[in-house]
Amino acid sequence: MFAVYKRELKAYMSNVYGWLFMAVLLMFVGFTMFVENLYSGYPDIEYALMDSEYALLLLIPILCMRSMAEDKRNKTDMFYFSLPMPTFSVVMGKYFALLTVYAIPCAVICVYPLVLGMFGDVNFLSAYISILCFFLLGAALIAVCQFLSSLTDNLVVAAVLGIVGCLILFALPMLTYYVLPQTALASFIGFVVVAALAAGIAYLVTRNITVTTIVGAVLIIPLSVLYMIFGKQFAGVFPTVLEYVSPFMHFDQVATYDLFSIPSLVLLVSYPVFFVFLTVQSADKKRWA
Repeated sequence: MFAVYKRELKAYMSNVYGWLFMAVLLMFVGFTMFVENLYSGYPDIEYALMDSEYALLLLIPILCMRSMAEDKRNKTDMFYFSLPMPTFSVVMGKYFALLTVYAIPCAVICVYPLVLGMFGDVNFLSAYISILCFFLLGAALIAVCQFLSSLTDNLVVAAVLGIVGCLILFALPMLTYYVLPQTALASFIGFVVVAALAAGIAYLVTRNITVTTIVGAVLIIPLSVLYMIFGKQFAGVFPTVLEYVSPFMHFDQVATYDLFSIPSLVLLVSYPVFFVFLTVQSADKKRWA
């Protein structure tokens, strides 16, 4: 894994991708800090980080687009698969390389509260917890975009898929309030759609109709039984669940209200765990094809 990590990190640092990502992200955070903090007089860097969410929606998919897709396009993935190491080590090496590129600007951002402290009173505990959650938010998005990159060998398609995926996660809280109905039937239909999407992902990862059918049946049949038993209690459940699974919502709660909690931390960490697992399954399908 360490050999893959070194190779990938060297690739990012020896071309424009990594340096451009870090420069643009720091430029964006610096600009929002100037507007929100230095110009407006607010001592809390949390507001600048919240505005910087929009930069992540574009920058992270572009950074991650070559993670898996470029190897598939150039057939260099077969080199990795020929090495005496499990697919998990290859994927984790690539993921940690991406995470390192993202961690460097986050480490620079850690200096900003000290700068703001020269101009006013800063709650350093709140500031650094927000920076930690900003890092975890980026780690979650990197895992999502890496998985989406593993589904194609086209860099442009990988970038577009990543942007769409990040936008969906960003829009989940807004869908809850402005789009989705609160009725029990609407919640049931919503859960069925998610189950169908999960089955679709299973097919993309395995290309196996049997596995896809089993995943769909395991999810949809219990949902149908629960809906028949507890029909009215489904009202409003799906929008609430959608809002809760958005990593942006948990980061915003920390940045806006200082509502840092163990469930929020668990959810932010679960994104890399889940999507790295999916990436491993997707790569394994190619390895043993």
